[in-house]
Amino acid sequence: MRKCVAVGILVLGFFLVAAAADDETPKAEVYGGVSFLHIDDNGLHAPKRNFAGWDAQFQYNITKLLGITADIGGNYGRIAPNVPNSHAYTYVFGPTFSFLRREHATVFAHTLFGENSISDNIIPNGVCGAGCSTTDSAFAMLWGGGIDVKVNHTFAIRLAQLDWLYTRHNLTGLGGKDFQNNIRLTGGVVINFGQH
Repeated sequence: MRKCVAVGILVLGFFLVAAAADDETPKAEVYGGVSFLHIDDNGLHAPKRNFAGWDAQFQYNITKLLGITADIGGNYGRIAPNVPNSHAYTYVFGPTFSFLRREHATVFAHTLFGENSISDNIIPNGVCGAGCSTTDSAFAMLWGGGIDVKVNHTFAIRLAQLDWLYTRHNLTGLGGKDFQNNIRLTGGVVINFGQH
């Protein structure tokens, strides 16, 4: 096991050193776009709902391959016709790996961790009594990736970013599970700043 870890560290070190020599990698990237979130409510509503919204990211690139990303997104919709509009906000941070960074396109993958906050009315009959918060917050993990197509040195178009959004809202008291498997699709514009 120790040999596998040592080999893995050596390979990662080799890629990081090789990537550091690249002067085409932007120092920072800012992304903004539209977002569609497929809500997993553990079967409490039928059919499942898709919420539209927005997504924003800031990424600082340490090397050509490795960056640190902060992602904030908001999605809005109606669970049922007689229920007020609901929202879901996600705040996640973590590493992004740009494993294919070419002249005209970049393919990336990330694993981000943080929090997901949902309207209390997403859950049938609500879990909130009088005088308490109208939202429920829980652990969130965003795992996925996407592709950016470069327009010029400053701008790129994010054709698609597809993510699995895992959340830990506790719905066991309502016959659900204590985790949810959501899917999020985003697309928009990337602005690049500086060069390494």
